[in-house]
Amino acid sequence: MCGLKGGGFIISNKVVHLSLLDVCLRLRLRVSSDSINLDDVFVESKCRKLLNNEIVDVEMLYDFLRRCRESVSLGDYCRLYIVLGMLEFLIPSRKGTIFPMLFTIVDDLSGLGKYNWGGLVCEHLVGSICNASMFLQEKGKKRHFHIVGCEYLLQVICNELV
Repeated sequence: MCGLKGGGFIISNKVVHLSLLDVCLRLRLRVSSDSINLDDVFVESKCRKLLNNEIVDVEMLYDFLRRCRESVSLGDYCRLYIVLGMLEFLIPSRKGTIFPMLFTIVDDLSGLGKYNWGGLVCEHLVGSICNASMFLQEKGKKRHFHIVGCEYLLQVICNELV
């Protein structure tokens, strides 16, 4: 796992292990064969077209959901709300931008269970921890960084230190 010591990371001189199994068991997220590539090129999405913008961020989505609650079908409203939940809790981004692939995924709500959500959440959090680790190893005056990812998972894993 990208520079993490022994499949985990170090806090207070202790190795906190983080594996895909931890994500599955602690967050009850499915691990299956269909992985999600958040960097996939934008594909046509019925849900995405509701927002009419090139780049959509979380603030814009909140605003849309508040304003258009009556003018959007219940199904589309739920789809957008699910995207919001994914971004706020499972795979947040520092900039608040929404990964376009998520719109394509929620177009088919019945297919949500076929994706490797556990792998995505784990990869997103571990990638952020690795970036933070590399940042700390660099020589420089900056000592402020942000870890993005499922903070709840990080909190549950770190509770083992107590």
